[in-house]
Amino acid sequence: MILCALVTVSAVAVAQSSHVVGTRVLLDSCGFFPQVSADGRWLMYSPLDARQLMLKDLATGEVREVSHDGYPGFDAIFGRDGKVYYVTQQRKGHHLLHRTGRCYDPATGKDRRVLKGQHGRVQPLNATAGTVIQGERRSYLSARQVGSYAYTRGDSLFIQRGDGTLSRLHPVSGSNGYLWASLSPDGTRVLFQAASRGLYVCDLQGNIVSELGAFLMPCWYNDQYIVAMSNAGNDRITGSRIWLIAADGSSVEALTPDTERAIQPVVAAGTVIYTIQYDGTIKQLTLDLPATTSPVVTAGGKGKTVNVKGAAHRDRPRVYINPGHGGHDSDDRHLPTWVIGVGDTVHYYESNSNLTKGLALQQILAGKGYETAISRVTNTTQDDLDLFEIVCLAANSGADIFFAIHSNATGTTGRVNFPLGLYRGWDNGEAVEGSLALSQAIMRHLGECEATVWTDAPRSRGDWSFYDWGYRVGLGVLRYNKLPGLLSEGAFHDYLPERERLLNDDYCWLEAWNQSLGIDEYFDRRSRMDDGVVAGIVRLAQSVRQDVGEQLHGADTLRTANGAMVRLIDNRGMQSAQYTVDNQDNGVFVFKHVRPGDYTLEVTHHGVTQRCPITVGRNTSTYHNFNL
Repeated sequence: MILCALVTVSAVAVAQSSHVVGTRVLLDSCGFFPQVSADGRWLMYSPLDARQLMLKDLATGEVREVSHDGYPGFDAIFGRDGKVYYVTQQRKGHHLLHRTGRCYDPATGKDRRVLKGQHGRVQPLNATAGTVIQGERRSYLSARQVGSYAYTRGDSLFIQRGDGTLSRLHPVSGSNGYLWASLSPDGTRVLFQAASRGLYVCDLQGNIVSELGAFLMPCWYNDQYIVAMSNAGNDRITGSRIWLIAADGSSVEALTPDTERAIQPVVAAGTVIYTIQYDGTIKQLTLDLPATTSPVVTAGGKGKTVNVKGAAHRDRPRVYINPGHGGHDSDDRHLPTWVIGVGDTVHYYESNSNLTKGLALQQILAGKGYETAISRVTNTTQDDLDLFEIVCLAANSGADIFFAIHSNATGTTGRVNFPLGLYRGWDNGEAVEGSLALSQAIMRHLGECEATVWTDAPRSRGDWSFYDWGYRVGLGVLRYNKLPGLLSEGAFHDYLPERERLLNDDYCWLEAWNQSLGIDEYFDRRSRMDDGVVAGIVRLAQSVRQDVGEQLHGADTLRTANGAMVRLIDNRGMQSAQYTVDNQDNGVFVFKHVRPGDYTLEVTHHGVTQRCPITVGRNTSTYHNFNL
């Protein structure tokens, strides 16, 4: 699939590379995101959970720990001066407070803080004449003049020049964000990955020079060649490989066999370093091509901290939202549903309801004073991002938590319906602090929804325990994630009545609202939202469903009142809002943004009217179901 895409985009020749002249194992297990120092002496790596940052002396075999505090792994680098630059996360309880930049000198073993804590994205980068720890408010420069460098954040590509000018570019339209930007060794071009669009090279003005196809984690080998890994999309079966790509798009050559599952390439000490996906073996390839090395640079004066121009000085909680799937592709879940109310088949896709919930949650959280970023806002094949791509976009956004939105399916005839939160780790041990608390808070509020029928109480599970497809494999979208994170299976869409409810956009909005209540609880935050929500289901008390060949539970055995009129009447007898139940056999009504106070709910259907008094609270959900 990837090879075909490359031929279509770039009309390139794809071949097994003959440039590999040597292979060496540097670490035999448990090493991810490898880096090698410019002099070839030190190997740096992290375990799968990023809890430690390790160094191995390749000459002596000595292994030492750089740090075990604040998840220092995954994005550490060797600076131009041969030192290690990395970032740690500081917390209070399960809350992520800020990120700090640090520097470790392998020669002396000394470790020091070089950039004090701040909220948002903090990232170490190499410039042409030094090293930078780039933050959103403040940045650390290893020397007074570090030269030029490129970086990404959110939907923008930035080029910081040595003369102090900063360019903010958007070179690829429709991209879901940018990742892995770097200047070419000669400083004339920028290599970057546009999420959902592929790998590109542009000039310093943002003009596209070449389109290179679907790859991840690109880096310059020299001015003519690039090294990158396969982009397998959401296909867990497709093997990953390391590729040598001509910067002009004229050739693509595989450096590793398809059976090896090679990932996370980096060019260092004139060689290519990468990891084997399932056991963490780190290998080094020597090519017969001259590489551009990164020599040690003597710092010109002491390092310094500088303020970032245009920085936003507000520390509001930041949430990265990932509406699962994207496009009606093979990994989407499609269930044609015969709906009596419309007299036809209505096609349900999980990607549709996930996106509706995600966009609603983004809007609700913005109203509550949160900052948000989202992995997609449309539903096309190009929105079906690689899972590792999503993880990296979340980190690049500087988020405090990662939240993936899905719905579940049993895959059996025994249909059930309950919320399930999956976090990274075991049932009795989370891989990232705060993930279990996040899951429990959100599941609690989803489970309190009465505009549905639950067959079981909500559950929170570790993905390593829940899935049996390999030791500590779990969910790809949570792998390599250092943020407190959760994949929310909000309900079971293969339970017919729940699927009919998910066809209603307002019901999806209601799930997003309840998710926001869980996020409020997680951050122990008094919301700025003064309004509440009123919701329920209108059913026909004497009409049992005969159209379903599966077990139904509780009140879902009754038919719903398609077309019922529901009115919200205030304590003065005035109508505040009106809702017409749709004809998709779900009976759902939802009143959004209701001012706190006492009301009467009134429903009318085929001449029958019922009323019920309710009280609406601030930033809460109020429910009442009618059986007419």
